[in-house]
Amino acid sequence: MVIVPSAKANPLVFLPFEYGESWYCTQGQGGTFSHQGNQYYGFDFNKASNVNGGTNPAYGKNLYAPVSGEVVEIRDGVSDFSNNTSSNAANNYGWGNTIVIMDREEVYYVRMAHLQYGSLDHLDVGDWVEQGDYIGKVGQTGYSTSPHLHIQIMESQMGASEPFTFAEGALYSYEWITSSLGANVSMLDNNGNVSLSNDFTFDSVSPSGTWDTKTLVDGFAGTNYKRHKWLGSNDTAYFQWRFSVEDSGWYTLYATYPGSTSHDPSARYYFDGAYLKTLNQTSTSPFIHYLGTKYLNSSNQYTIKVKGQTLNKYVVADAIVLKKI
Repeated sequence: MVIVPSAKANPLVFLPFEYGESWYCTQGQGGTFSHQGNQYYGFDFNKASNVNGGTNPAYGKNLYAPVSGEVVEIRDGVSDFSNNTSSNAANNYGWGNTIVIMDREEVYYVRMAHLQYGSLDHLDVGDWVEQGDYIGKVGQTGYSTSPHLHIQIMESQMGASEPFTFAEGALYSYEWITSSLGANVSMLDNNGNVSLSNDFTFDSVSPSGTWDTKTLVDGFAGTNYKRHKWLGSNDTAYFQWRFSVEDSGWYTLYATYPGSTSHDPSARYYFDGAYLKTLNQTSTSPFIHYLGTKYLNSSNQYTIKVKGQTLNKYVVADAIVLKKI
């Protein structure tokens, strides 16, 4: 079992929407409408429409498990579009139809609320779901004045919300964000953040040389990224991710970074000291960039490094992503 140390940065959680779908954050952490108290660190999502009812473009959209783990709570008997102006027993105290998943490392719990009536009927408490499995649909149940999803992370099933970050990037109220959810995907970013239910059994990050922290830009994992201005052939600076995996097997390896004209068009990545691939870090799309495919043995530790190549351009260290084949 992987235990995420309390000293680590906030966990990373993939958006629970279909890969490539964009969603609008109507209320972020600390949102003044309702994200106070136990819900302070929650997020709300819709499709930038406050239409009350089934014609809302968010209503009925599919939701997928953001983590692998055990279903520990389900409520699926609250009707849509009714009894949604307050929190009471009839609407499950504001949550409406809700599901709570305990992630496979038994460290965090994920709550998804306001789901469509009847959309959780295929699941029971005690079921196991894999990251990316179909869960249910966006509804308008509980304290919900229009169809939307509420999601939060907790350290106990009924506990208060805890700080977390979306793997797709930092997010605030009134911003759009695009889902990168996939099955068997694990992520380790530059600050030691790991995605929930990840396959890492050992992880660390370390820079050699001077790396500055940058924040609040689109197109990166977690809440920040690191960058270093390459100063020429004598510049030996690099950034390293070190890891082991829980399960042996074939994995595809990816890197993430924010694209910018100030970034290195020829960033070089190495796997266990051997050259792996050169990536153009001026590119803004796609979210993850293919590095290679490797067989990883659970008894070994591996390293991925990135180094700069272009004079006075910034080489970026954001996150590495593993996808088990």
